[in-house]
Amino acid sequence: MDHHFDIAIIGLGCAGSHITIELLKQHPDIKLVVIDDAPSTIHKKWSFWEKGSGKWDQMILKKWNHGLFKSDKGSIELDMHPYTYKTINSVDFIAFAKAELEKNHHSKFINSTVLSINALNEETHTISSTDGSSVSARLILDSRIDTDFFKDQKAITLHQHFKGWTIETPMDSFNPECFTMMDYSLRDNGTTSFTYVLPYSSQKALIEFTYFSPELVNDNIYDNYLKRYINKHLKIDDYKIVEIENGVIPMTTYDFNRHHSHKIFKIGTAGGWVKPSTGYSFKMTEKKAETLVFNYLNEIPLLTGLSKNRFSLYDKTMLSVLHDFNNDGPAFFHRLYDKNDIQKLFKFLDEETHLNEEISIMKSMTSLRMIKAFFKSLL
Repeated sequence: MDHHFDIAIIGLGCAGSHITIELLKQHPDIKLVVIDDAPSTIHKKWSFWEKGSGKWDQMILKKWNHGLFKSDKGSIELDMHPYTYKTINSVDFIAFAKAELEKNHHSKFINSTVLSINALNEETHTISSTDGSSVSARLILDSRIDTDFFKDQKAITLHQHFKGWTIETPMDSFNPECFTMMDYSLRDNGTTSFTYVLPYSSQKALIEFTYFSPELVNDNIYDNYLKRYINKHLKIDDYKIVEIENGVIPMTTYDFNRHHSHKIFKIGTAGGWVKPSTGYSFKMTEKKAETLVFNYLNEIPLLTGLSKNRFSLYDKTMLSVLHDFNNDGPAFFHRLYDKNDIQKLFKFLDEETHLNEEISIMKSMTSLRMIKAFFKSLL
């Protein structure tokens, strides 16, 4: 194999995997190289909702048709039909993408860290890696977040940060048919923080303590809240932790598009593909990967159709409220779930609603703070 490729993807995470799978499906003869240095043993759960059967059902870890939202204002049952809430293991999804890549005779995987990208000419860049390899490509899709993001003081930025324990119990302790989307009955005072529960069986579940907040917290804070929730809210004393996961996902109005350049295009979190107001990214990334591949194969500018301005405005409004009044997050989300059926919310969060539906949802959350945040978002 030579060392010149049509496309180079830096990072085989969620976005890199989606694009790899879609590219090889739509254009099996494409010459594709993927460069990634992440350990293949880091388990994270990627959850999403969709109607009926989907493309990834063969690797679904668990799915639910019923959910629950809880706060001090009460519980709201979420009957999601015709939607299903699904969870997959990141390791399984990435392994599938890597297998598709490696069985393609025109493509290559390099387990290394990118050192530098340099222009060879107007149409080609070279990529040098820590293992001494050097490849060239006509288009580079880069999932690394630009350092300017971490220095920015103007964008509204929250972090969805969390730690989760997958626990096993000797006795039946969970209802495996119902997951908990948000439970605000235990939270860190002054913050939008909640517990998320995915019961895989009656004796096994992921318990995750999550914040939507401007600041991060020490690791022991998550542990303390996880212990309290398991002991006092789930009434479980005897359990074994079998898996631990944690993460930090930016929820931001930062303009990641400024980092696209000639023949180098940012993808995934680095390209602003995470839904700013929720932190969900799996299905959004699937859609954006399909659009990007379609644009590439049809020689359309890659940014075409990747975002919708009015949804960016809604996200900015929600982020502004949560950022400026983080203590009010539980009441904000309770109002959102209480006044709208879950089907409408999923459609809205998938950016598939019509304007009249969006007005209805925004109207249901109307408050003085929401109105101020909306006009602030226009400036």
